[in-house]
Amino acid sequence: MDTKGLILNTAYNDFILDSDISNYLYKRHTKAVYNESTFTNSSYYFYDDEIDIWCDDDGKINVIRCASSCFYQGVELIGLPFQELLSAIRILPNNHERIYLLVNGKGQNQHVYDFETIGLQIWVWRQKIKTVLIYKVVEEEL
Repeated sequence: MDTKGLILNTAYNDFILDSDISNYLYKRHTKAVYNESTFTNSSYYFYDDEIDIWCDDDGKINVIRCASSCFYQGVELIGLPFQELLSAIRILPNNHERIYLLVNGKGQNQHVYDFETIGLQIWVWRQKIKTVLIYKVVEEEL
């Protein structure tokens, strides 16, 4: 059985959400650190997997971003019509917003859909998936 690709709320390829980034630094990568007024975030790009990884202050993986390729149950999500994904996962998004981005010097109004129950955020342009973000669903304490 091939375990590569997206496992909802868990992992993408070898990268496991909430694991320590130091487990993966042997792979070819670049690192950037963002210092914002409200948070500090480390970002890594892994060349061979073609993914971005964002970590919290403790070096734990909290977001995995796929923009060039993202396999889920043997299906390539990047470029897939968004309606096909909705039919396959049978879950409606919790939230939707539209964000204007400059891509290759041209503007795109991308639709961003949050599926909070499964830790998935999908960015869509012209009805096709452009980017997939995977994150760990945090159970809220009562």
